[in-house]
Amino acid sequence: MEEHRIVKHTAFTLFVFFILIYLLTASGLNFYHIDASELHLEVTKSLIERFDLSVPERVGMRGADGRYYSWLGIGFALLAIPFYTIGKLAGSPEIAISIINQLFGAATVVLIFLFSISLGYSRRASILVSIFYGLATIAWPLSKQPFDHVVETFFVLLSVYFLYRYISNKKALFILLSGTYLGIASITRLTSILVVPPLFIMVIVYYFKRHDLRATAWLTIRDILLFSLAFLPFMVLNLWYNYYRFGSIFETGYSLMATQLGIDLFSTSLLTGISGFLISPGKGFFYYSPIAILFFFSIKSFLIKHRCLCVSFILIIISYLLLLSKFVFWHGDWAWGPRYILTITPFLIIPIAEHLDSVIWSGKRVLRVTICLIFAVSFIIQLAAIIVDFNKHFLSLRFIEKVNFIEAQADGVQPVFQPSIETYFDWQRSPIFAQFVFIRDIAKGMKHYKYLKHPNNAPLSDKFRADPVLNIFDFWWLYKYFGEGSYEGFAAAFILFLIALFCASRLWKLSHYS
Repeated sequence: MEEHRIVKHTAFTLFVFFILIYLLTASGLNFYHIDASELHLEVTKSLIERFDLSVPERVGMRGADGRYYSWLGIGFALLAIPFYTIGKLAGSPEIAISIINQLFGAATVVLIFLFSISLGYSRRASILVSIFYGLATIAWPLSKQPFDHVVETFFVLLSVYFLYRYISNKKALFILLSGTYLGIASITRLTSILVVPPLFIMVIVYYFKRHDLRATAWLTIRDILLFSLAFLPFMVLNLWYNYYRFGSIFETGYSLMATQLGIDLFSTSLLTGISGFLISPGKGFFYYSPIAILFFFSIKSFLIKHRCLCVSFILIIISYLLLLSKFVFWHGDWAWGPRYILTITPFLIIPIAEHLDSVIWSGKRVLRVTICLIFAVSFIIQLAAIIVDFNKHFLSLRFIEKVNFIEAQADGVQPVFQPSIETYFDWQRSPIFAQFVFIRDIAKGMKHYKYLKHPNNAPLSDKFRADPVLNIFDFWWLYKYFGEGSYEGFAAAFILFLIALFCASRLWKLSHYS
């Protein structure tokens, strides 16, 4: 009972610590720099203010009825309704919606801790892997960007967590919750349905180890039916939403967009996509999240101890990599890092707890120092990512370095401007290296910067060069100072920092308390 109370207290402290860190390092000004954020905002606004789903032509895509719609899932917009409502009352719905990713990002950190605890790992190892995820992977930078991958990741992980809880103690409620949470993930991003087969395989492997083939088949069918009872209503919502917007239950908008732009959605070579995700200087996952390399040193022991769960983890990782590697926009730009595969990150990080609880970890100081160094490198990379807005890299490529961008435009859809594929495999154009150069340049010029708004007819490149997002460090409290001359942001940031520092000290004590 005492340990249960400490675990709950640790989970709460972790959530407070990470929500404070994520809020402290939030942007606040890049909301209209990303089409996804505008789409989510406009759909939510349309739902609340007009009981409708259409969006303005300038951000949407023409649907079957001639009006314009979002091509993204409806899940994020539905989750944003209470945030928009509260933000509307406070006078800033955009800022209220921007907090969603920080909340769900912090919640994912806590879920990783609880998942690790439920697997039998020590409190210290569980705290460490949650901190690895929250501060040393792309989860941190993406928490301040208004894409919907953070929400997808949380609900996918929650679904896997509850299915594991189900096979551990056979409470029917847990498999219903697993189906429900994967359903929420599916209406947020349809890619989450890739998790369905690995979940069922987890169940099959579990039963096959304990029963004969006939009993395994019967028990698996029963569980599939229970899972589907909760999951299928969300798929029906997806199909209806497709039909409402684009006249077909199977048309999400992406294939229609591809047809209009003359693009083959899955035309990327599998080798190009996989090498792009794993080893390319522009999008290589392990360059952006080096701490995840420890997965390969932990997975063998994790497989021996948690066979069915480990098989599911590996299949989820492979499924996302294989499908998205064929996607023509596998890189997900404009964005920081390989954002499309954020969802596989928890499944690479959780098994590291096995290594942290091993005799080798506790017995070899060299190994502990090495892991600390890997964490430090990973942390510095995330810090560089959050200090300067990621758009600066792409604007620099396009307007300063004059790099060739692929452009596709058509009537009724939004234009696409992407760097050529060769750019992602060029070490000289790695966003990670560029980020440190930008930090140096901004640090030199920030004290002399004064924002002067250009006229509407000014060249786009001149407007970008004057934009505060590209000339000062990407924190809301700095924007408040440079935009309004107010010191209130500094005071608020200082208070958040002090509370976060207190939470960090509590986590340190909790990790050593037995």
